Amino acid sequence: MYEVDGAQAWAALCRRFPVEVTAQKRHDWYRATGRTGSWVVPDWARLADEYSGVHLTVAGYLAAAGAAIEVEAGTASVIAGWAPDETYWLTVTAELGADSVALLLDDSGEDVAWAEESQH
Repeated sequence: MYEVDGAQAWAALCRRFPVEVTAQKRHDWYRATGRTGSWVVPDWARLADEYSGVHLTVAGYLAAAGAAIEVEAGTASVIAGWAPDETYWLTVTAELGADSVALLLDDSGEDVAWAEESQH
């Protein structure tokens, strides 16, 4: 899991796994940030080779979301489309620890409740 806890962590992610998105993002991100220049975002497909997901902490969101984040000279990125404390999973399965518990949502009656899945 890669954790984004601020602008520097996002910039490092974009430097390591960059994909150019200037043509797609130039207009919107200029309007949001006032910055001109090249734009990149992480290449999620390449990132998935090393990480099962990316988590944006609340502190990271509050510190950096929506701002132009310098990645390299002349290149920047924006944390856009994320919510605080959100995780984007990049792989089909996640590895669960030994203490993990499977829960099922029982919404068959009036009361909706989560219950531990019985082991068969």
